[in-house]
Amino acid sequence: MVAPLAAALDVMDGSKEDQAKKLLASVFNESLYLVLSGFTMSSIFSKCQLDCRAAALLQQSLGHRPFLFMLAIMWLGVGLSALLSNVTAPLLLVEVLKPLLRDMPTDSRYSRALLLGLAFACNVGGMMTPISSPQNVASLQALRQHGRDITWSEWLYLSIPFCTLAVLVCWLLLLVVYRFDLSESEALRLQRPGSPSSSKIPAVIFDQEELSYGKMAGLVGALATLAAFAYAPAAQEVGGTSSVALLFVALSLGAGGISRQTFNSYNWHLLFLIGGGSALGLAVQESGLLDLLTDAVQRQLSSSPWLLIVELTLVIVGATTFVSHTVAALVLMPLVVQLGEEAGVERIAVLLGAFACSTACALPMTSFPNVNSLMAADDLGKPWLSVKNFLVAGIPTTITLAVLLVTAGYLIGAWALG
Repeated sequence: MVAPLAAALDVMDGSKEDQAKKLLASVFNESLYLVLSGFTMSSIFSKCQLDCRAAALLQQSLGHRPFLFMLAIMWLGVGLSALLSNVTAPLLLVEVLKPLLRDMPTDSRYSRALLLGLAFACNVGGMMTPISSPQNVASLQALRQHGRDITWSEWLYLSIPFCTLAVLVCWLLLLVVYRFDLSESEALRLQRPGSPSSSKIPAVIFDQEELSYGKMAGLVGALATLAAFAYAPAAQEVGGTSSVALLFVALSLGAGGISRQTFNSYNWHLLFLIGGGSALGLAVQESGLLDLLTDAVQRQLSSSPWLLIVELTLVIVGATTFVSHTVAALVLMPLVVQLGEEAGVERIAVLLGAFACSTACALPMTSFPNVNSLMAADDLGKPWLSVKNFLVAGIPTTITLAVLLVTAGYLIGAWALG
């Protein structure tokens, strides 16, 4: 409703026809082609069973070391979130982990730690690339509407070291929580002779399919597309990253890498949610409302670039603790861009702001990875996690990651963006 209503109410300059053209062009913008290519990559990687193969390999190597196995699963969650998006990765990995979890008691604290670790890691993985989460796409689109951009290589210069550090911090905090997260029934059970424990991880069992030439070709195409995204000169040969993304989708569909049914089943309502947010950002910017908001807010904020970014980061983390990460990015990032532009730090403000949108882990309903772990249940329909588990582990994790973001994240981001 945003685009037609904004044109009908005449909130922008120009004729209503010109306003409508601008608004509708902003709905399905170049950022959405990147998201669409991410859906296609997800289908190809899933078809090649990369998630199951990786989990089985980790179990064989670390099955006798449960906490290192948990860290490895968290790394796998980050990697798959970077490649597939943090909407798809937790879905795949929870299905992989369910056979392991079913072999443990439902009240096992290791099961809780494993599911929380997966959720937090996929939140961190949502920071990894410009297309690994909807909030990243929304943040970059808000910046592009002001004529600025952040390249893939600049993004990766910050995300790789920061996400590495963030995952280790999450893992260490979960080990502390695990130590005290022992229920009475589990304590009694562990006292019995021969009782099961988390000293050995059960094998990952799945129907392994052969990697055909067609699957391998699709996998090579997906990796080549990611390489083109990261290396801007290669992408410019065909008109930029959005053209590379559309070319990859077209070739995958035409060559049979994905089926028409798979293409039709993609998360199209998420694309239109992001597109509607882009139209809203354009209307807010060109109507003058963003300038009014900026003037009102700027009086309360610091003039120092670092303190300004600290204040904006804390506001974003506070908002995303209670509302969806994606919705918060759609609403807040245009204001972050405007305030950052006034201080001359709009690019680092958007980069750290996008990371801040994925930082909040305290409540289960604010991100898809959290919801996915909360909804996981055993064969009797009893969930492994509750809201209390998220609060106990998520509050210290959120605070620690926010502090990490405005200290180490700011320093690395300032270096990455020159």
